[in-house]
Amino acid sequence: MAGYTGTPLPKRLGIKAGHKVCLINAPGSFERHLYAQDVRIAHDMRMPPVDVVVLFVNRIADLERRFADIAARLHPSGGFWVAWPKHRRGTDITEEVVRRIALACGMIDNKVCSIGDWAGVRLVLRIENRDAVAYRAEPPPPISRRVRRPASAARIAHRAAASGAGSTLRRVRARSTK
Repeated sequence: MAGYTGTPLPKRLGIKAGHKVCLINAPGSFERHLYAQDVRIAHDMRMPPVDVVVLFVNRIADLERRFADIAARLHPSGGFWVAWPKHRRGTDITEEVVRRIALACGMIDNKVCSIGDWAGVRLVLRIENRDAVAYRAEPPPPISRRVRRPASAARIAHRAAASGAGSTLRRVRARSTK
C-alpha cells in the first residue's frame, strides 16, 4: 500500500464524521475499521441520500444490477466505491469495466485505492450532472398525517349554496319521509 502508509481507511475512502455510509456485501473486517468514526452505517439504501457507498462485487452482472439504483440514491457530492478482489481468481471485474459502466451512468472515476485484499475505484457524478440531482441534498418536507387544505372563497360559497336544506343527513331523512 505505497502512498497510504499510516493513513486510516476511512480517510482514504473520504468518510468523515456525520456521513451516511452504506456498505453492500462488505466483509466483517472492513466494517470494524469504520466503527471508530462518528458515521451512520447501513447495509441497504433505505436512507437516501447516502454520502459514501462501498459496493463489494465479484461479477460484472452483480455490478450492473446494483449500479443504477445506487447511483440514483447517492448524494450529489457523494462517493460511490466499487471494490473487487485483487486476486483475479473468481472475478471478471477490472478497473476498465467499472469505468465504462460509470461513464454510461453519467459518473466518472476520481480515485483508486487498495482496501485490504480488495481493489477499489471511487466514482462521482459528473459536475454537469450534479445540478440536475441537487434536490437529493435537501431534506424532504415534513409529512403530517392530517393535511387540511385552506378554504377558498369559491369553496365556501359552493358549500353555502349546496347546504340550502341543511346537512346531508337532514336531506336524506326529509326524502325518506315524503
